Amino acid sequence: MEGIKASVDAVIDEIVDIRHDIHRHPEIGRKEVRTAELIRKKLKEYGVDEISTPMPTGTVALIKGTKGPGKCVALRTDIDALPVQEDTDLPFASEVPNMMHACGHDIHCSMMLGVAKVLCENRDKFPGTVKLIFQPSEDTLPGGAKEMTENGVLDNPKVDAIFGMHVMPDPELVGKVAIKAGALTSAVDLYDVTITGKGGHGSYPHTTQDPILAAAQMITAMQQIVARKIDPLDTGIMSIGSIHSGDAPNVIPAVCKFGGVSRAYSDEARKTISDQMYKIAEGIRHISDCDVDIYKYEGYPSTINDARMVDCVKDAVKEELGEEALIELDVPYSFSEDFSYYSSMTGIPSAFFMVYAGQGTEESYPLHSPKIVFNEDVMPYGIRAMANTAITYLNGDY
Repeated sequence: MEGIKASVDAVIDEIVDIRHDIHRHPEIGRKEVRTAELIRKKLKEYGVDEISTPMPTGTVALIKGTKGPGKCVALRTDIDALPVQEDTDLPFASEVPNMMHACGHDIHCSMMLGVAKVLCENRDKFPGTVKLIFQPSEDTLPGGAKEMTENGVLDNPKVDAIFGMHVMPDPELVGKVAIKAGALTSAVDLYDVTITGKGGHGSYPHTTQDPILAAAQMITAMQQIVARKIDPLDTGIMSIGSIHSGDAPNVIPAVCKFGGVSRAYSDEARKTISDQMYKIAEGIRHISDCDVDIYKYEGYPSTINDARMVDCVKDAVKEELGEEALIELDVPYSFSEDFSYYSSMTGIPSAFFMVYAGQGTEESYPLHSPKIVFNEDVMPYGIRAMANTAITYLNGDY
């Protein structure tokens, strides 16, 4: 759309500088104090109509169009960093030990400030209201989106639709936008299991209640949940990431602990995995004479993209970046994203899309890697895609 690219070109150097500042000073979820102060300072400078703080480090800004009354569309970004020790040679590398923006949230946050600037300069192009949501704690359960929603972030004015985006590393592509209708990311649940038995000498196993054997049997049985209880045309993941027990090879310990994660796209598969976990635990309890305690940490729901909102994103991207910029995904991603709460808790239609961010080094690294470096050339594309998505929605019939 005429005007958006010119506004982006004029502000992009400043937005890149903001990204460098945020990257140097990463902050973990719910402690993004410096980041939130910077966000609010820039929003005031750019001339948004209202600023509110539904969480101490969460910020919401309203931008009202001048084409008259209309709908309200929300655009969401995350702002938190990860407890990762950065291992890059960037001149703006993290100055905080064991803290890094390894998931691109610094880019997301900076791009959304760019969106704020662009929309403030192009109010004459849309009716209604744009609500910008700068959300803390996406990477720290239970997720900032849940609390922001509980605190009424989608009310006053009531949001009619919400959009979000995430950068993705890629060895070749920069600025391409990927999206699909339906499930885009998986639901996630975490499990901590403690098995308590009776320890003893390894030469007298019959006098013990072996928690290690019970754990081994339970872990093996858990792998059958996906293989035998989930529809092969559906998807389920059950992964064990930690197991701890004992200190000596000739002593049977009294306690064994292990932890795992499950993922699924459908509510049915998610519930099946959970139900089967407890059934298996009960069986292991009977055959081992050990106590089995499961602490389930319910994580994020699956991100389900509304088909109409996906059409809106596609129309906006094609208009602003060209038809060749759009990639329609065939399969969803297996990771999780707390953006899902905004729709699952309210029923408000939503769409989440990915912007391919290339790579800033010869070797490609995944999200959350201490070595990941994004290509900043992605930033103008992300700003233009998100800004025009808001304008397209408010001017259209979606």
